[in-house]
Amino acid sequence: MRYDRDMNGAVSKRDPKTGQFLTGNRGGGRKKGSRNRLGERFIEDIFNKWRTHGTDVLDRVIKDEPATFLRVVSQVIPRELDATVNVNVGLFAEIKDYLEAYRIAKQYIGAEDPLLIEGKADREQ
Repeated sequence: MRYDRDMNGAVSKRDPKTGQFLTGNRGGGRKKGSRNRLGERFIEDIFNKWRTHGTDVLDRVIKDEPATFLRVVSQVIPRELDATVNVNVGLFAEIKDYLEAYRIAKQYIGAEDPLLIEGKADREQ
């Protein structure tokens, strides 16, 4: 067993083979959700470049590399959506099939038909 002391003199237990902190170690570390300075600066730099060149870069990628653009879009869109919907049950009392229910629900929430994105996969990678 190896023991290390931090700047405040607190002792931390480490595994002798891996050097990793052992379970239950109270040695400290960054608080949950905090970023280090390098990470914060990196994100700030990216944001500043985005503000300066964002739409121009998007236009160029859409034109020159549409598959890359679609890949980025798919990574940005959430994979799951957690939503709570309250519906007036009486609204659906007379419905006879799924299509009719879909049309009424769509009208009820003010939704329009979804737009379809058409594209062609580039297999030359």
